Amino acid sequence: MTEKKDLIQFYIDEYRKEAKKRNTARASGYEKRINALNRTMKRLGAHQVSRSILEDYHRQIKNLLHIAMKYRNKGAVSVIQSQMIPELVRLDLAMILPDDQSALDDGFFDYMREQLPGVICTRSLFELCQRYRRYCIENRITQLVPSRPELEFPKALSMNRHFILHIGPTNSGKTFQALEALKHAKHGVYLGPLRLLALEVYEKMNSCNTPCTMLTGQECLETPHSRVTASTIEMADINDTYDIAVIDEAQMVSDTERGHSWTRAILGLLAREIHICLSPAAEPVITHLIRLCQDHYDICRYERKIPLYCEKTAFEFPDDVQPGDALIVFSKKSVLDVAGRLEEREIPASVIYGSLPPEIRRRQVQMFAGGETKVVVATDAIGMGLNLPVRRIVFVQTEKFDGISRRPLKVPEIKQIAGRAGRYGLYDAGYVTAMGEEALEYVRERFDAFEEPIETVSLGFPQVLLDMNEPLDAILRVWHDVQTQPPFVKVSIEDTLFLYGQASRNRDYIDGFENKHTLYRMISCPIDVKDRYVVDLWLHYCEIYTADVSLPYPDKKAIQGLAGIQKYETYYKQLDLYYQFSVRMGKIIDTKWLSRERAYTESTIMRYLLGKKTNYIATCRYCGRKLPVGYNFGVCARCFEMEHSSRAMSWPRRKSHRFSKPS
Repeated sequence: MTEKKDLIQFYIDEYRKEAKKRNTARASGYEKRINALNRTMKRLGAHQVSRSILEDYHRQIKNLLHIAMKYRNKGAVSVIQSQMIPELVRLDLAMILPDDQSALDDGFFDYMREQLPGVICTRSLFELCQRYRRYCIENRITQLVPSRPELEFPKALSMNRHFILHIGPTNSGKTFQALEALKHAKHGVYLGPLRLLALEVYEKMNSCNTPCTMLTGQECLETPHSRVTASTIEMADINDTYDIAVIDEAQMVSDTERGHSWTRAILGLLAREIHICLSPAAEPVITHLIRLCQDHYDICRYERKIPLYCEKTAFEFPDDVQPGDALIVFSKKSVLDVAGRLEEREIPASVIYGSLPPEIRRRQVQMFAGGETKVVVATDAIGMGLNLPVRRIVFVQTEKFDGISRRPLKVPEIKQIAGRAGRYGLYDAGYVTAMGEEALEYVRERFDAFEEPIETVSLGFPQVLLDMNEPLDAILRVWHDVQTQPPFVKVSIEDTLFLYGQASRNRDYIDGFENKHTLYRMISCPIDVKDRYVVDLWLHYCEIYTADVSLPYPDKKAIQGLAGIQKYETYYKQLDLYYQFSVRMGKIIDTKWLSRERAYTESTIMRYLLGKKTNYIATCRYCGRKLPVGYNFGVCARCFEMEHSSRAMSWPRRKSHRFSKPS
């Protein structure tokens, strides 16, 4: 840290330089203004000033010094330099944090002179210290992180890897061909987006006498003498060496939440032969990544096994429901609502949505595949490689909430979901439709539209930055804001920063908070941050994980305010958190208890889904009437109009008194 006198001298030098420049400051009464401001600053304590007040003092002193120097008033100049500027420095220093004070070294003065000359005369020291720290972090990030992402994986660069790209739409058999190659691996790995897909591969490999182990963030199913591991993409081990690897659904490389895991696998996987399954839209970015690594590739192109048609007439619910239909909506509430309406018509339906435990999703799929249910009601989770005997996709809704706003479906989303229609070997063709003429027209236009190539590749946070001597949240934010070369974009860090904020407020109770490697393992734990019960348990684990060799069990009795299926879905998320946090922090896992609790929770959720679904049918919260199917609001149109009309009638009366002409 620099001496205070050096800081004062720096201020004086900068103020004198700025004062010599042309200025329009008011000259009259400047001596009185100098004396008044000098007295005011001397009386002020640190708690009595704000950043805006300080910045105003900075500008006033600059203007007053300009006038005093212009009129060669040595006395006034002396007062400003010997009294007012030291007082300004005192107030500035009182506003900044101890860590920022330690940053006031020679580098800070060089940065200010070269990058921000004269800015000290208009901005508070607090703001400039923040800018300097950010500048230092950016420089350190530039030094630690290679400018080219592939350089982060030197072992992969040193290998002569061969990629086989299986490019085609859904239901074209591309994944099947990749898995055929994997069967012959001496040491192979499958990497997919869902636990269900990893489980599917695990079962398929073992049934073909290829011993396979399943490893996901939720569990590990070991098979003796296994030659293949079926994993979710996040579990990719870039330190192990394989002879054959399969990366599925690689078009997700652009996903802002999870895409970095595909990027990492493609750039860093140590395998002599890598099969990548992807949609045609992802071909440019995937081949770009391979060329960056100076590896070579072959392309196998696939067409759909059976044709896919968009129907000419709009779907009417529930009269047009047929066996083999998949009705697509975009929220759990809508899934259960539609399933309840079908139950009223005695049409048994399977349900699939994101927060449903993987094993329940699998059993719902089996019920549909086995003919126990005639139709399936699902969110867009159905579009991610699930093997379903769907004849027709019906878009009950064509808008979805993406976490920020409700928006219409995009072309890739429509094509990915629609592609699930038409199971090869079961149907001669697949069909797509939508509920209502307007929705069908919207889907038809995009169904036939050219799918624009994917233009972005998601990059994850490089953990080498955890060795930097800066707060973790500052490192994350600055890293995210540092510009990258196309096609690379940074992964979303909103959830990570949210968990950091939760931990930071309780930092005094968290052992290891100051260790960034430990803290990052905590805040990067993949949990549902929108579920406060899961977040509360996560925070509890952060606070007590050092107390014992194992974590305490989640307690479903502590989940107050939730009931029915929602309570058990939240409890299942807590069970996943128990497992994931234990693995991350090296805790002993009670696998027998966890297996029993999962099985019990799954059977409870299954009972709810097999029970009466008519209770989930959406009704107007005012009048109680049944809302239209696929309706996005909680109030019917009639009640909304009545509410709107009553407000409109009262508005003129309130206004008329103010604007009426006097009698």
